[in-house]
Amino acid sequence: MRRYDRLLDEGLARLDLFFDPEQRLRLDAYIAELELFNPVYKLVGAQGEELVINHIFDSLAGVKTIEELAKRYDHPTLADLGSGAGLPGIPLAIALPNLDVVLVERMGRRVDFLRTALVVTSLHRRVTIIDRDIRELNERFEVLTFRAFRPLVEILDSVAPLLQVGGVVVAYKGLRANVEEELKEVKRKVTSRWEAELIDLDVPFLKRSRMLCLLHKI
Repeated sequence: MRRYDRLLDEGLARLDLFFDPEQRLRLDAYIAELELFNPVYKLVGAQGEELVINHIFDSLAGVKTIEELAKRYDHPTLADLGSGAGLPGIPLAIALPNLDVVLVERMGRRVDFLRTALVVTSLHRRVTIIDRDIRELNERFEVLTFRAFRPLVEILDSVAPLLQVGGVVVAYKGLRANVEEELKEVKRKVTSRWEAELIDLDVPFLKRSRMLCLLHKI
């Protein structure tokens, strides 16, 4: 039995996700790559089972919502902004094999890690990397996501031009009260206008609140 097999089996079951053997191999390879490079690159602030719970399960908790959103479009592409270690983009790409994913990351060492991670997970043919700041992007996407990125008030005006018509921002967030305060600040300070929807997440074994903040440009 591989190191995290039991934890992954139970966590995926709680998330109501079925991974075939190829998907599990890709997930195992990604976790191994994170553990290999994390001490050097400082990619995430957790290790061992905490890494799996705090980062892998947390990322995968958004799968069902993003899967439903993707059904609205003929050929949707999801862009993971400020991807860092590939979170949530790489776990989402593993879980949703029909979704095209773009990882947007401007920091060189993290880009190097992402390139390696995509090769070892055999995702390099379907997942691409853009190594530019979001303010330098000309591309447009149906779904934009980010996790542990800058506050909404700082980035929504920058990401608004990146959305296709009818597209949606999916932001991974924490306590509802904090997100509601962020949204009040967005209304006061952000030029672009957004309609928000909050979806509670049940992340397996995680003892703190997590949610998705869906933002539709209006």
